Amino acid sequence: MRNPPRIARRLLQLVPHEYREPVVGDLVQEYQRMAETGGRFRAWLWFWRETLGLWCAFGGRWATMGDARRTLRTLARSPMFLVLTSGTLAVGIGAVTAIFSLVDPLLIRALPYPNTDRVVMVWERGGDGLPSTMGYATYADIAGASRTLESMAVISLWQPVIGHADPERLTGERVTASYFATLGVQPALGRNFTTDEDRPGRNHVVLLSDRLWRRRFGADHDIVGRATTINGEPYTIVGVMPATFDDVIWPGAEVWQPLGYDATMGNACRTCRHLQMVARLRRHVTERAALAELDVISARMVAEHPTEYPATGMLVDQLQHAVMRTYRPALLAIGGAVLLLLLITTANVAGLQLTRGIHRRTEFAVRTALGAGRVDLARQLVGESLAIAVLGGVGACVVAWLTLPVLVRYLPSDLPRVDAIHLDVTAFLATAACVLTIGIGLGFVAASRGMSSGDTRMSLRSGASWGSRERRVSRMGLVIGEFALALMLLVAAGLVGRSLLRLLSVNVGFDPQHLVSLEMNAAGPAYAQDDAVYAYHDRILAAVRAVPGVEHAALASQIPLAGNMDGYGVVAQDKPLPNPELAPSADRYVVSSDFLEAMRTPLLRGRFFAPADFADSAAKVAVVSRLLADEIWPGEDAIGKRIQLSGPTAPWRTVIGVVGDIHHQSLDAPGTGQFYVPEREWQWSDNGMTLLVRVAGDPAAFAPAIRAAAAAVDPTQPISRVATMQHIVLASTAQRRVAMVLFSAFALFALVLAAGGVYGMLASSVAERTREIGVRSALGATPGRILRMFVSQGVRLVAIGAFLGVMGAFVLTRFLRTLLFEVQPMDPVTLALVGATLGAVALAACLIPAIRAIRIHPVSALKSE
Repeated sequence: MRNPPRIARRLLQLVPHEYREPVVGDLVQEYQRMAETGGRFRAWLWFWRETLGLWCAFGGRWATMGDARRTLRTLARSPMFLVLTSGTLAVGIGAVTAIFSLVDPLLIRALPYPNTDRVVMVWERGGDGLPSTMGYATYADIAGASRTLESMAVISLWQPVIGHADPERLTGERVTASYFATLGVQPALGRNFTTDEDRPGRNHVVLLSDRLWRRRFGADHDIVGRATTINGEPYTIVGVMPATFDDVIWPGAEVWQPLGYDATMGNACRTCRHLQMVARLRRHVTERAALAELDVISARMVAEHPTEYPATGMLVDQLQHAVMRTYRPALLAIGGAVLLLLLITTANVAGLQLTRGIHRRTEFAVRTALGAGRVDLARQLVGESLAIAVLGGVGACVVAWLTLPVLVRYLPSDLPRVDAIHLDVTAFLATAACVLTIGIGLGFVAASRGMSSGDTRMSLRSGASWGSRERRVSRMGLVIGEFALALMLLVAAGLVGRSLLRLLSVNVGFDPQHLVSLEMNAAGPAYAQDDAVYAYHDRILAAVRAVPGVEHAALASQIPLAGNMDGYGVVAQDKPLPNPELAPSADRYVVSSDFLEAMRTPLLRGRFFAPADFADSAAKVAVVSRLLADEIWPGEDAIGKRIQLSGPTAPWRTVIGVVGDIHHQSLDAPGTGQFYVPEREWQWSDNGMTLLVRVAGDPAAFAPAIRAAAAAVDPTQPISRVATMQHIVLASTAQRRVAMVLFSAFALFALVLAAGGVYGMLASSVAERTREIGVRSALGATPGRILRMFVSQGVRLVAIGAFLGVMGAFVLTRFLRTLLFEVQPMDPVTLALVGATLGAVALAACLIPAIRAIRIHPVSALKSE
């Protein structure tokens, strides 16, 4: 016959006899009946509900003022116990509060858009089956044919320069007029874009973010309709977005302009895949239904344009899932780690309370003999636990308040919704829930474990002792659990740490030492012609090269690991393809002279660019990376081969050199090819370029002088995002670094708590077995034997905990795969290092009380009782 939950039955014993006896039998019988007919879990929930209801009705009255004063006096007499328990809870609950404040707006809370579950991202399916951005013509076909999408829009990144005397480069978006309606957001001031403004030549209007409106325009409420200078031209401000609006597609966007495309434009073609699509589903339409329709539309487009699509089909995902896909596994792993830390914290406090309760059994026995009932004692223990938990909760708020800003500062720069991460009412409610759950739960456990009649009678006869077998098992179980959870956190920290070390040892393909990067613009009517842009770039290079200590200075359309993505298909003249869309893609580097030398990219075959290659009349040439050369011409020499870039109308270029591969997207991403083209030989000039400078010394020290020299060339153009290449390389590992720091901090705290748990258990055992130690010593037991007795006891518990921890780590590390790099989830080196660390700490924790035991004099021990 199945029995009701054991702890619940113990709680029922605390209800006064006159209320308990008439109902307990009926509760047990009903539980057994429900377990047989409705399932044990349902019966378990029902029995707990009835038990708590009975407790609250008859036994769980709130403490009176006298109880409160008694609780405070009792805790005040044990200040060290109060500090240890409340401080431990403060750190554990504080970590939970901080991580909850981080995870809540990113994964739990819905995006700040109406009916956000209906807002989705739509992608073309690439030749590799992965999501791909789309061209405007594809979007136009979908907009005209779809019946499952209520509205849709496309977006491209826009980085304009605002202002003239005080220029500033902004992050913004160019969007179709339906963008904000698709998200379900309206401007706080002014109006939205109109369809008429979303046409070529009519799109010189902008919407501002609330942050930009306040920073540059002083929160002027008469701003609507006013002109401002953007890229050297007048734009009309038509509205200001709400302060609560958060554009998750391009985090940090502060200004929006209508896209202004039509089908006749060259960059609106199907193969001009630079647009992201967002859509809102019609009511009662599922993602599956929308995807089925989009696949039909895609198949029709591919049939009509077979050489302009690499594959058939579309991909659809909820917007919140799409923007957090990269970060979701890491955040879930960190959330799981902090819950493990909270379990260790609770177990440690429970162990401290259990130890203290054993020493207080004589007190409880005396109070019982003087007439105190079980409900009175239980109420006191619950009150003490609540007081400790509340004090720990207050400390937890302080811990979270101090640590959350530091955590946010080190988050990846492209993480969406960073501005929504802060301590709010929801976080404090979560803290309060932890405090109440832990306080009441520990109080109930202490009450159910600490007051059996047999124990109180024994306490009156013999005082405090090692306790019953049940209590010993409870204390040992807590120690085992703490070490198991600590090992799991240590393994996670070790794996992420080893991955980070391996990642930072990756050959990035260039020398990041002594390099400074600056982003610059050539915007406005003065730079409408390509020759004016090239002349400005030449003046910039001349000014920077004149700075003392500068060895090389060069310009590039993008640099590695900086978040730039500009890929083009590469078609080889001697390797014709039936579908040009299947041509291998490579990262485009439009560069000035000296770029490859400044980067110190190794030359493998051929030559670098020469000054003659940058003349207007020079032959069209290119340098390619080894990976791209091997992909197109495996086993052949690429020198002298001819390639075509950016479409069938582009000129053919001769490969003059092959250089080493660089990691462009990230250090752990699969390798991609690169091609390098002289700046004046590309089809158009790049107004936005990155200046890369190699210096003879500390690059951070040179940065102000380099920036000043570049800015002096044209004060109307901003010089922004100054950084050393070493910083950029480190920033690309931000997600792993944050995870490693958190896991390491959690693991260290967990290890200290686990060591404290085994130390406390053995120290209590030594104190309570003093007489036994004296007897053993008097009968001839050597100090070594007594030492081994206590050490072996602790080592056995740690060994069991380590075994269970390895089993738990096997499960936990499955969630860490996205954070690992060239390290297996159960890496033997990491397990060995963690095992050695855990063993050393555990041995130290066991030796201290064991040495104390062998120093006990037999005569003193025999006289102690």
